[in-house]
Amino acid sequence: MVTGLSVAGYVALFTGGPRGPFRDFSRLRPRSTVVWPVAAAVGVFFVFGAPVILSGSATFAGYIKLDDTSTWLAFTDHVLAHGHSVGGLAPSSYEATIQINLSAGYPLGAFIPLGVGHELTGQDSAWLFQPYMALMAAFMSLVFYELAAPVIRDHRLRAAAIFIAAQPALLVGYAFWGGIKEVATALLVSILAAGSVELARDPKPRSAVVVPILAGAALIGVMGAGGLPWLAAILGGAAFLMLATLWKARRDGGEISGPVKAMLVCGFVALAGIAVIGLPTVFAGGQLFSPNQGPLTSSEEMGNLIRPLSLAQYPGPWPVGDFRVEPVSSLASLLTSILVFATVVAAGFGLVAALVRRAWGLLLLTFGTGLGSFLVWLVGSPWVQGKALATGSASFLILAMAGIGYLLGAGSKAEVEGEVEGRSRPFAGISTTGLRAIGAVLLIVPCGILVSSALAYHETWLAPKAQLAELSEIGQEFKGEGPALMTEYQAYGVRHFLRLLDAEGASELRRRVIPRLDGTETEKGAWSDTDELVMDPGQQGVLTYRTLVLRRNPRQSRPPSPYKRVWQGKYYEVWQRDPDYDAANLIVHKPLGGDFQPAAVPNCAVVQSVATEARNGNGKVVAAERQPNAVADLTSYPPDWVPDPANKTLTPLSDGTATGSITVPKTGRYQVWVGGSARGRVSVEIGGQDAGSALGLLNNNAQFISLADLDFEAGSLPVTLSYEKGGNLRPATGGYPFGIGPVVLEPVAEPEVVTVTPADAQKLCGRSLDWIEAVR
Repeated sequence: MVTGLSVAGYVALFTGGPRGPFRDFSRLRPRSTVVWPVAAAVGVFFVFGAPVILSGSATFAGYIKLDDTSTWLAFTDHVLAHGHSVGGLAPSSYEATIQINLSAGYPLGAFIPLGVGHELTGQDSAWLFQPYMALMAAFMSLVFYELAAPVIRDHRLRAAAIFIAAQPALLVGYAFWGGIKEVATALLVSILAAGSVELARDPKPRSAVVVPILAGAALIGVMGAGGLPWLAAILGGAAFLMLATLWKARRDGGEISGPVKAMLVCGFVALAGIAVIGLPTVFAGGQLFSPNQGPLTSSEEMGNLIRPLSLAQYPGPWPVGDFRVEPVSSLASLLTSILVFATVVAAGFGLVAALVRRAWGLLLLTFGTGLGSFLVWLVGSPWVQGKALATGSASFLILAMAGIGYLLGAGSKAEVEGEVEGRSRPFAGISTTGLRAIGAVLLIVPCGILVSSALAYHETWLAPKAQLAELSEIGQEFKGEGPALMTEYQAYGVRHFLRLLDAEGASELRRRVIPRLDGTETEKGAWSDTDELVMDPGQQGVLTYRTLVLRRNPRQSRPPSPYKRVWQGKYYEVWQRDPDYDAANLIVHKPLGGDFQPAAVPNCAVVQSVATEARNGNGKVVAAERQPNAVADLTSYPPDWVPDPANKTLTPLSDGTATGSITVPKTGRYQVWVGGSARGRVSVEIGGQDAGSALGLLNNNAQFISLADLDFEAGSLPVTLSYEKGGNLRPATGGYPFGIGPVVLEPVAEPEVVTVTPADAQKLCGRSLDWIEAVR
């Protein structure tokens, strides 16, 4: 259906009559007029996709900053086959994500096209996510091109105007952290406005009924009941235009003519069509609203915002890399205020020009969307208010850009021809030169928009494609061999890539408790070593899981003896136990080590106590012998770097180098690790050897970046850790500074599993062990 409709759309685009809802496009066959709107749309696509495109890796933005994208990917995986049905899924983080949200009637419309894209291309929906949002933004700009036509006649100026109008800072910011519904809603309200205005202008069923029905129903599908304010506001505006037409007809002729009757019929048909097609999707999950409305209406609910967003962010420009914060200096604040004021002034010129030129579609979009956003903002929590502002910001900015476009084009050939065609000239009391001068001054608005987009591009948070691709490979290779456990916080793994393994995260949304030995649970976003978790499956411990998907990490213990490693990549290892393994055979598992040393030399009394357990259970003693790590001590660093002694990290607020030393316990080959994330370039040198570098790699809590394997002599060696932010043209290298460190050397030799009888357990005394067990 999608492919067929796409072909039909191309046919209609280039063969449609001059009176359709997008009638300008039927005249775009001449090359001179095709180039400009297409170029603008391609430019918008590039802006929304730039962080991914210029990173050279098919990934997505918003990683860690807001992991809602993992939920969107789970919905996309589920919706095409099952809709809102949640039956038949085994307990897992994926199942919990689906069941909790869809049982509450969460709207799924925004995810269906993404799922269709996955089916058509065969690509994982994670790699299509950013292109999908960029494509919606590009489509929105083409709708703007139609709506701005009465005000800006020059194709080049109009193309430039829509290129800017489609990228308000809030909408770009939300797109860069996975705001799929905000972008989809911004597109749909623009189509709804463009189609609804035809109800009063051209009451032909094809043009005046089909578009608003489909756009309105889609808006409900994307936003559920939350889309009703925008739907009501825009359709209410269209109804006002219809009533004005009816009043004018009665005033002029006293009777309702055929076209006016057709207009009224089409209006009722459109409303009925939206209700019949759209409203059932609101009730698809079995209820209208979520049972817990707190996050939607509570004045305390901030979500991932740092502060409630300001209404000053609605007009469009906000030259700050992270839209969640205010300008950092008084000068930046002043410049931002000037930009916002200039945008409002430009919108005033656009309003007058639209009224005089009767650009009802443009006005319906701006004021209908604005009213809808205001209604949502009025009753919503700060988290919801931010979404409302982001959704409506482009509808305001297009009015401002229409005003600037008109001012700059005053007196041009296209404008003169428009006046000959019967269009009045706005601002007749101001000379053409004066209008152009005002327009030139207001060019600070598009400049501010471009700066805002550039700063947002610079501060994006890109997902590590290679790491997630490993999870995708694991999910396919071991599908059906669950349940599986991840001990790092990795929402994309357990909610999407490992869904066919029925995976759960120890610190993620899950069904099982997975308790720690100290009686607590792993906090959300944190990491736990397997040795810190309870083993007993009766307590929903580690042995509940047939498969362990573990992040490679110098702190990670070897899993207990029932597990064997079956797969290894650069980032992950897969360990499995026999599916028929009897957990009662593991009598006791005694973890050793801690912090950055997963191994330790146990007290002989500890060894003998385990041996006693083994003897009483007619079993044997098993231990994982492992050489100790070496951890660097960085004692000298730039004064503006922020140390965290507990975690041995440094947060670099500038380019610079930290120095210190590391004591290598034994001559041999070691894997070099550096903790934290490499937003800029992180380089390590040990004992004069270049240990490698990393750039643009984000990690969740307590994770490490793998560098080189090197040979070192025993003894103390100098260490340098350098940080460089990188060039301004590279995406995702600015903004929030992540802590880096420590530098750790892990012996390349793998832990050796040793088995002895209880009587020979004393042989394990004085040896560096990861853990010791009594097993049958």
